[in-house]
Amino acid sequence: MPKNSLFGRLLKKVQMQSGARGEARGVLTCTSQRRASAPTPQMGLFQQPARFRLTVAAKQALFGYAILLPTLAIILIFRFLPMLQAFYISLHEYDLIRPPKFIGLENFIDLLQDPLFLHSARISVVYVVFSCVPVWILALALAVLFNREIRAKNLFRSAAFMPVVMPAVVNAVVWTFMYHQDGVVNTILGWVGIDPIPWLRSSRWALWAIIIIGIWRATPYYMVIFLAGLQAIPTEYYEAAQIDGASPWGQFWHITLPLLRPTTLLVMVMSVIVAMKVFAVPLIMTGGGPADATRVLPLFIYQTAFEFFKMGRAAAMSVFLFAAVMLFTLFQIRLFSRGEN
Repeated sequence: MPKNSLFGRLLKKVQMQSGARGEARGVLTCTSQRRASAPTPQMGLFQQPARFRLTVAAKQALFGYAILLPTLAIILIFRFLPMLQAFYISLHEYDLIRPPKFIGLENFIDLLQDPLFLHSARISVVYVVFSCVPVWILALALAVLFNREIRAKNLFRSAAFMPVVMPAVVNAVVWTFMYHQDGVVNTILGWVGIDPIPWLRSSRWALWAIIIIGIWRATPYYMVIFLAGLQAIPTEYYEAAQIDGASPWGQFWHITLPLLRPTTLLVMVMSVIVAMKVFAVPLIMTGGGPADATRVLPLFIYQTAFEFFKMGRAAAMSVFLFAAVMLFTLFQIRLFSRGEN
């Protein structure tokens, strides 16, 4: 066919157009590939790692720690740091005027040979024993009584709890008037034919007067703790015991007391710690007298530090008191743990 024919010219034109389209398509494909392979401004030249995100449980834990942090800081600053500072001062001779002078364990050795310190420690032990043991018995008895269905039970509970909410200073002042020669206590004793007793002016009776106040004030508080423990005991145990024919005393001895073991441990430890720290009542009522009959160890520590300005000696007494309370607490926990096993 001649090259210059009409059909030849049309075929050549179609071939040229199809070649141009293919070339354009190839250019667009290469351009799009280069755009896809080129790094974007958001990604940069290198792939960045995925952002670290906390789980819900981790966020809840961090929130809990954030809430506890202020309380832990307060305990650390106002509890543990003063304890460390007291132990540090106990190794020094310090009178609040001159700089502390390191003397090692001399304060502790002198205290073990000091008859005044030993007498004060004995007074504290007597107070703890004769104020705590009656409190345990009376608090448990009242808790068992108020756990029963009686009329005006809530009213009696509130009335019994009144000594706890009264400040210690108010209690001391009120009882000072009640212990007067012509006060309420001696008046009641006179009704049964007992002569008036010089409660706060006799070295024989002054400590017992302080002990009575401690029992009166502490019993309602620990009664509430025992009552909470009693109400946590399932009633099914008592119903099963009644079906088996157990007596009320048998139910108390074999059901109530064993299940109250953790509560009893709490009450015993708390009551001993509080009794070892008694301070306001003997300070206001007797000042430690008469004849040092009511000078318990916390009062003796206060007098040694702020009346005789022997801070190192007073700090050593505080360390002794802390050690005694800690040893008793550990002994009680071990004793109750052995009983459970």
